[in-house]
Amino acid sequence: MIRALNIVILVFISIPLCANEIKIQGTISDQSNKTLQYVSIGIVNKTIGTVSDINGKFELIINKKDISDIDTLRFSIIGYESKSFPLSEIIYHTDLKIQLNQKIVTIPEAIVTGKKLKTKIKGTKHFPVPLYVGVIDSTVQDFTLGSSIARSLNINHENTRIENIRFFLYSNFDTTSIRINIYSIRRRKPYKSILTEGIYTQITGKTHDWVSVDLKPYNIVVNEDIVIAIEWVGRSKNGSYLFFPLARPSAASHFYRQGCQNKWEKYPGMSCLMELTLKY
Repeated sequence: MIRALNIVILVFISIPLCANEIKIQGTISDQSNKTLQYVSIGIVNKTIGTVSDINGKFELIINKKDISDIDTLRFSIIGYESKSFPLSEIIYHTDLKIQLNQKIVTIPEAIVTGKKLKTKIKGTKHFPVPLYVGVIDSTVQDFTLGSSIARSLNINHENTRIENIRFFLYSNFDTTSIRINIYSIRRRKPYKSILTEGIYTQITGKTHDWVSVDLKPYNIVVNEDIVIAIEWVGRSKNGSYLFFPLARPSAASHFYRQGCQNKWEKYPGMSCLMELTLKY
């Protein structure tokens, strides 16, 4: 008999603001004072984090017992230089103004060949043993935003182009915003993003189905094994859950990060349901 095992991750409890809690809020912009949405804001190596909204505003509610004087608050987004501050210096600021500097990135030279490219779809699409990860309660604060799931992918050919990603999503929010990220690997875990710009998709309406994102416009070419991640960055007010099914056994490794500036946790032998279309 096949039994369903529920792994509940990223579940938070909402508590009214009291003497034991601190609220940090503010606005994030670039050098031209243009506000930046979907900036990841969180305490380094902890589950506490959030993402800025479409107006660049954010609010982070922290329980005093979960922090210390040596903690660091980090602001980061693809395409910009990250900024970090000792939490003790900003913890009582009620209206922070954070400015991020655009990062200058040298794009590798594209190699054009006359050979006919092969197409291959790699990933996991089966449900041998159903598991579920990323359960989120809509009644909680937005500090659950920025949590991610990911899977490893072996790249066997040089100059492999990533053309499409599709993943399975369960959600009953009216709208759900997702960021796709691709990381290099170090010590068998996600290391640094290899992207020069953010890749976003918005899912409208409730869904219990595959979601497909066209990656061809981003011209992503890789030569080494990667980790590809799905990050939850936005939602409507209406809704009560969002989670991703996993498959086990799998040749890939599954990763999750509870909090956008937290460490990645690794689960070998299982994978979120995700497929990539490659050309090489």
